[in-house]
Amino acid sequence: MTAPHRIALPLLLLLAAALLAGCGKSAPTHFYSLNSGQAAPTQEGAPAQEAKPAKAPCFSLGVGPVDFPAYLDRAQMVVRQGGNQMQVADFEQWVEPLQENFKRVLLENLEGSLCASPLVLHPWPVGVRPDYQVALQVLRFDGAPAHTAVLRASWSILDSQGELLVWKSSTLQESVAGPGYDALAAAQSRLVARLSQEIAQAFGGLKKK
Repeated sequence: MTAPHRIALPLLLLLAAALLAGCGKSAPTHFYSLNSGQAAPTQEGAPAQEAKPAKAPCFSLGVGPVDFPAYLDRAQMVVRQGGNQMQVADFEQWVEPLQENFKRVLLENLEGSLCASPLVLHPWPVGVRPDYQVALQVLRFDGAPAHTAVLRASWSILDSQGELLVWKSSTLQESVAGPGYDALAAAQSRLVARLSQEIAQAFGGLKKK
């Protein structure tokens, strides 16, 4: 082997090792969760309403089933880029299945808006039959950082015998306050809070009948 070749070979080996080391590194994964601490915005000039009227009768409440579209059945956050294009953010992920997170946060929000006890998630615990049941079909729940988050869902209220009392569709939008995925998760949390508020108001209508 000639001298130039003897010099070049170690350099090539060092370069190859550096490339392999670089390939072994990946961007860190960030994890997010919906939460029930996002206050739903109120319309300007609207009178403040108490979440729990002092004399409101209490009842047991079950939440579920909650159906989710298949495109959200993944750990990664899904971003809508306009038109027909969607992006799956590989390194921006929900810390638990989004459907389960959504159900729990919805229940927590309703707990803060209604005099309901106990509140249970579907499937009900053995021996429990709630006085009322809220069933939902989520059709869309996504958005984009620094843009808009959207929640579209159909939901119903049933009594303990399964009789349909209320059926409605909701389409809600929230501005995403910043360019990060944490801002998107916060906006989606506010959407769940607003949906909870609509459902709670429907229960108020039932009491007036």
